[in-house]
Amino acid sequence: MALITELERLAQMYKDTKAMAEKTMARADEIKKELIEKVQKEGYTDEKGHQWLDAGSFQLKRERRASVSFNEGEAEAWARDTNKWDEVKEVREFVSEDKFLAVVWDNPELKEELDKFYTTRESYAFKVVEGKSYEDE
Repeated sequence: MALITELERLAQMYKDTKAMAEKTMARADEIKKELIEKVQKEGYTDEKGHQWLDAGSFQLKRERRASVSFNEGEAEAWARDTNKWDEVKEVREFVSEDKFLAVVWDNPELKEELDKFYTTRESYAFKVVEGKSYEDE
């Protein structure tokens, strides 16, 4: 009986701690939002685009992060318009899952072969479910 009591105590502590952590993170997010607004309004921007604000013993930094991506749609339109399409296009060969399934649909004897190409990944989520038994799930 003591094992059940200890497990129940641990489960309750876990739930309480998790709830407190969620409230703490929500409050941290609110404070962060407020700080970001102050940096945007009162701070200065350096040569790299980062925004800074002096906060006494702290320096608040809103760090600029930029990424570059290639716009294939616009590049294709340009290449077609300038007659460069044949120079820049590339044909890629790959297995089409849809076509593979169609072959198996037409040849049901290949189903076992198809199953070999699918893998199952398994993961677990941990939950404390109050007032239920595992038969209820």
